[in-house]
Amino acid sequence: MPELSSLENTGPPEHTSESEEMYLITAARAVEQGRNGPIPLAVIAESLGVSVASANEMVRKLGRRDLLAYEPYRGIELTEGGRRIADRVLRIRRLWATFLADHLGLSPGEADDQACHLEHVTTDIAAHRLAEFLGDPQTDPLGHRIPGATAATIGVPPVALTDAGAGETVEVLSVTAVGQAANFVADHGIVPGARVRVVGVGASGVMIDAGGLVGLAGELARSISVRRIEGDDATQ
Repeated sequence: MPELSSLENTGPPEHTSESEEMYLITAARAVEQGRNGPIPLAVIAESLGVSVASANEMVRKLGRRDLLAYEPYRGIELTEGGRRIADRVLRIRRLWATFLADHLGLSPGEADDQACHLEHVTTDIAAHRLAEFLGDPQTDPLGHRIPGATAATIGVPPVALTDAGAGETVEVLSVTAVGQAANFVADHGIVPGARVRVVGVGASGVMIDAGGLVGLAGELARSISVRRIEGDDATQ
């Protein structure tokens, strides 16, 4: 197995905080409600119960991380990366709301409120198991569309990259790292839909072949959800 000690220098990924995710899903929900074009900061601030000045500061921060596009005096729009995170969080929230309403008897409104506390701490793998348990619902108790997930569409349970074995070929389903860590994996072609081969797995991280050897520290590798490719598909 290749030497993995050099992976320690890769560093941990930057994750979106709960407050950052709230801004992203607020923008996504505004689009769901029919708002076209840039969303005014005042709308975001009012929805979150914060001042326009606070919203402006957070929006600029998310803009520097390429999660929002901000046009002064007009408003914000989600980038592809921001939309991906918002869809992931909304999917988890609405799956939990469905579970709480259908299986614990909470009202739709109560279920949605409680699901808000769970959406930021649920992993992709747990969300997939929850979707399977619920029969992959398409809407939540309030009638909101549940964003789809690649793993659910494929029907193959996802695993973290750290759980794949040496020699396996896997397809990348999602990457939750953001900022410099997200740029690092994207620059090496490790993006949803890409297929890579696991060369080695060790305590310090994972070595993969993505058209060239790439070392990923453990925390960064855990932020990448994949599905195993088996049989003839692994050679395609």
